Amino acid sequence: MRKYFPFLVIIIAFLNTNCDKCVEGDLVAPASIFVEILDETSSENVFENETFTATQISIKDTEDVAVPFNFIPNTNQIQIFPNTENLTGNTFIITLNNETTSTIEEITITHDVTAKEQECYTTYKIENVQVPNNTSELIDGIYVIKI
Repeated sequence: MRKYFPFLVIIIAFLNTNCDKCVEGDLVAPASIFVEILDETSSENVFENETFTATQISIKDTEDVAVPFNFIPNTNQIQIFPNTENLTGNTFIITLNNETTSTIEEITITHDVTAKEQECYTTYKIENVQVPNNTSELIDGIYVIKI
């Protein structure tokens, strides 16, 4: 029995080692879209030309619930994290409100969400993004919208 003891210890240690591919603490990146807003006349970014500032951005869904976002100053873009509970027919509104110049712009964006089941989690992706009231195009993963 003594000569099998080291072998038995190795087998027990191996069986107790977590072979699961899921690692606690691994975080899945939330679904998001990137938006750049340009002046339709000059094609300048409205944050670069100071028509609006980052503090003048508000994003809400159709039920008036705030949608989380990050303003990225070095690129003057907005990263938006829409709700992923509904897979189709989602809408949110970006409101730019410069009270000093009394300029208000609203941009309505509709989108769908796809869910992909992974072994340990579900990933979500924003798809079918449409900007019905503004000219827009997708350039290198960024939705460029003209107002």
